[in-house]
Amino acid sequence: MKFNASGIETFDVFLNDFDGNRTNDIVLSYYDEGEQYPVRGRECSSQQMPSIKEKFKNYDAFSKATLIDVYDEKKLKNSIHYQISSFKSAVFINEGGTFTRKDLPLKAQLAPTNQILVADFDLDGTKDSGLGGNLYASEVETPRADAGYGTFLKGGSNTDFKTLDPQETGLYMDGDVKDLAMIMVKGKSYILVAKNKNFLEFITVKNKISL
Repeated sequence: MKFNASGIETFDVFLNDFDGNRTNDIVLSYYDEGEQYPVRGRECSSQQMPSIKEKFKNYDAFSKATLIDVYDEKKLKNSIHYQISSFKSAVFINEGGTFTRKDLPLKAQLAPTNQILVADFDLDGTKDSGLGGNLYASEVETPRADAGYGTFLKGGSNTDFKTLDPQETGLYMDGDVKDLAMIMVKGKSYILVAKNKNFLEFITVKNKISL
């Protein structure tokens, strides 16, 4: 998996003018067995900084290079630097001022989540969640994240969620979903689905949801 992170081995983002052309560059890195490597390959990296092609004459040489081999160590230390220890979609539960993280079920992790609607869709007195996402825009070296088709999480006691399939709910949102909204038209509730470079979609909600 190209984008992966854990509490021990983070995914890192660095921002600095690495090649001295007065324009900031973004460098991504990951860990493998304790060693830090650049995420982008020679092709994409050299498009951003052409000097990398001169430093690493072929793909084999670049594939063996660590992050510090490719980029100046001092500039890495002086960069704007962000780290992430998990890419999982999660909820944070407020327990009297202390927030506890709880990862969402596996089916909610198939693709990036761009928007979440929270409402009592089945009118059982417990809030449910509808998730939409995917990410079609990517570099030549990175396949798009398009496995998501919308996820319905039925709320339960103790903040537990049960994943219901589209066959059970009728909720199906494939494509490059960027935003979701609940709207009401003439007394009927709808989910409005906004996709990148596509038409708006309306999904009818059988129950009348209070907005």
